[in-house]
Amino acid sequence: MAVCEIWDVRGRLDHPIDYAENPEKTINPKYTETEMQALVDVMEYATNQYKTEKRYFVTGVNCDPAYARDEMMIAKQQWNDESEIVCYHGFQSFKHGEVTPEVAHEVGVKLAEKMWGDRFQVVVATHLNTECLHNHFVVNSVSFVDGKHYHDNKANLRLLRKRSDELCREYSLSVIEHPSGRKKPYALYQAEKQGLPTRDTLARQAVDEAISKSFTLRDFDRQMAEMGYRCSFDPNHKYWTIMGKGWKRPKRLYRLGEDYTNERIMERINENSYAVKFAPFAKADKTVRVLHVRGSLKDAKKIGGLRGLYLHYCYKLGILPKRKQNYARLHYLLKDDLLKMDAIAQETRLLCRHHIDTAEQLLSYKGSLETERAELTEKRKGLYSLSRKSAGAEKEAVKAQISQITERLKIIRKEVRLCGGIEARSGVLKEKLSTIRADEEQQRKELVADEHKRRRSRTNREDELGGI
Repeated sequence: MAVCEIWDVRGRLDHPIDYAENPEKTINPKYTETEMQALVDVMEYATNQYKTEKRYFVTGVNCDPAYARDEMMIAKQQWNDESEIVCYHGFQSFKHGEVTPEVAHEVGVKLAEKMWGDRFQVVVATHLNTECLHNHFVVNSVSFVDGKHYHDNKANLRLLRKRSDELCREYSLSVIEHPSGRKKPYALYQAEKQGLPTRDTLARQAVDEAISKSFTLRDFDRQMAEMGYRCSFDPNHKYWTIMGKGWKRPKRLYRLGEDYTNERIMERINENSYAVKFAPFAKADKTVRVLHVRGSLKDAKKIGGLRGLYLHYCYKLGILPKRKQNYARLHYLLKDDLLKMDAIAQETRLLCRHHIDTAEQLLSYKGSLETERAELTEKRKGLYSLSRKSAGAEKEAVKAQISQITERLKIIRKEVRLCGGIEARSGVLKEKLSTIRADEEQQRKELVADEHKRRRSRTNREDELGGI
């Protein structure tokens, strides 16, 4: 069951090639360094052509993978190509446990030869670092034969998948015979895989909770409305739909899963009518410990500014303190940021770690990071030059310094990105919290008004016991 996709790459050509050829992903874990070196020595004796490919599962079609970038650039210069698209990056992923690295790579090379081998330069690399073995293809955007561009359109994508399926059948691998509907977005797939709340998981949670508290379809509709969802049970429409606040279009309930079709929802609601529900016994009151603290908290400084803003937003999202959160009842503006919880948490840690409360402090810290990055980059350039001239223990010491600088640069780049994220996000968070507070205040007033109405209706009720 091979899944294929391809997309264009703009910018530098060496980035996708370096990613595809990354030895940490393509090296065969079955072989030790000694065994691989012995294998390399034998192959060098016989032929030098496939040394890198056999060792790292990297193959070049119409190019040498060791010099693929240079050869692709020569083809571009030969045909005076100045397109923004420098190459195309594709992949072919196999079902877990279905193929060996050798077979996966062989299928990938044959697919590249069938698809692009007559006109384009391609690097094929098989990655072994995930549960599902997968091939990466880096295809030059310009043909070395006639200078014409490859077109990443639906017709060519269908042809790529068709030829992949043909090869899978040839190697007795499973094939998706009848693909259903549109593919799930990658970000949504990853979020669900990691157990993060998504729009669909929130909708399922809301529907499940509403069904558990409903005895009729009207009850279900009311419960969903309380959680911010509008339902449509139009008899003229085949499928029921829901629409959350902030959504641009409704979603058909059956798309949430087998338990969310029209018929299944009614079955689950009707089951509540026959179920006997027992209220749990009241738990014994817990002993409350009273602690007497000396001194006063009058002088305690309240955290405000950017730190206070982010900490309060984390509290609203349920990140602080960590607790089991009913995401279905979150404000609709908070639901939009559930997939960004990790980024928001990292930005909060940065603010708290460096005690940044104002925009000026943030800009100052970001500026110091950028200055340090420039200095370290220049220092590393000098060390690279020194490394080429040195040897032995001196060379190893220089390499260790380069490695330390590289690690520090990674941290700096990450923190610079976080600072940029805080600059862009902080104003939005303020607006959202202001809207949430206004909505909560309006909801509180409505509840108070409803309670007053209910109490007034009691006083006007006739004495049912006849004054006894």
